[in-house]
Amino acid sequence: MAQEENEGKRKKLTPEEWEQKKQDRLNRKLQMAQRDDMDFVSRKAEDTSDFIILIGTTDFLVDKLRKSMGRKRRIDGIKAVQFIARIEAIKDELNLWNAEVSRELKRDYKPPYGYDNPLKKEKKEAEG
Repeated sequence: MAQEENEGKRKKLTPEEWEQKKQDRLNRKLQMAQRDDMDFVSRKAEDTSDFIILIGTTDFLVDKLRKSMGRKRRIDGIKAVQFIARIEAIKDELNLWNAEVSRELKRDYKPPYGYDNPLKKEKKEAEG
């Protein structure tokens, strides 16, 4: 019975094993940071971890989707384009959310490269 209870628990690491595990994780992070196809995301809010995981999965799936478009026994090209259009709309919605919250907090919103502040036109129209 005691053995069955221990099977569900993790093995307790020695201080040396714990330090080695931390060092291995740090080494992995440093290797990943040196790659050209990696970016760094600072997490200040707990929710950000969810976004990072979701974006990582999305990145993987968009890559697979683009490579599978129109191929036999893969995904239909029209369906793939619909999925890509949806992800573009999600990015635009997040950009709008950022602009709206920034405005409410009375902060300037500088969108990422390739995007415009969707509320900038609204501000100019209100002034003019």
